[in-house]
Amino acid sequence: MANDLRIENKMRDRIVAALYREADEIISRAVTVNTANRQSKWETGLDNILTGPVTGYLIMLLLLGAAFWLTISGANYPSAMLAGLFSALEEKPLGLLVSIRAPEWLIGLFVLGLFRTVGWVVSVMLPPMAIFFPLFTLMEDLGYLPRVAFNLDYLFKKCGTHGKQALTMCMGFGCNAAGVTACRIIDSPRERLIATLTNNFVPCNGRFPTLILMASLFLAGSWGSFGVTLAVMAVVLTGIATTLAVSWLLSRTLLKGMAS
Repeated sequence: MANDLRIENKMRDRIVAALYREADEIISRAVTVNTANRQSKWETGLDNILTGPVTGYLIMLLLLGAAFWLTISGANYPSAMLAGLFSALEEKPLGLLVSIRAPEWLIGLFVLGLFRTVGWVVSVMLPPMAIFFPLFTLMEDLGYLPRVAFNLDYLFKKCGTHGKQALTMCMGFGCNAAGVTACRIIDSPRERLIATLTNNFVPCNGRFPTLILMASLFLAGSWGSFGVTLAVMAVVLTGIATTLAVSWLLSRTLLKGMAS
């Protein structure tokens, strides 16, 4: 049964690879490039830099670090303002409950527990989200994320998976659910399954505020915002490395097959 399944998967992979080769041949014979509509020289040069074998990875790390640094440094001021606002607002319900001689457990539950916790969560989590989400959206709208996927295409093929998995992984940084849904663009069932199983290793936008909070609690006092940025970047890079490692392992053990 297992051997039959492996043979079937290999046949599917070979069929998909043959279809892609045939499509490339048809395109090369039928499609002509209009030189008048080609990109300008500066756009081509910019693409060469952003997708270069060395500069592409360096720029990717620099932009990632800059986004995290702006998020962490910029969130300090609105976080302090929100914390002060909630602290001032807390005095009113606290004074009201004390004036009517409410029991201590009620004061602790609604004011010192519920209200204060909500205030802390909002003041700590909201500012990083309000800064990082627009930055991430801006990079996506400017077309940088597809170039990141292009840079990572070679690594995924080396791991025995489809290069399109780089796109689904980049979408996972925005939302893992969207990244899993995007795995449908991968034609091979084997490679689609690998991309689906490994998409959760990259942190999505919803996890970044928590990562920033945890890094700030342990590192902000001694290392400052620079140390927090390095810590969050290390978590992200670890997620990418884990995705590649698990993809390589699955493609050579449980989900053997040829990469498309």
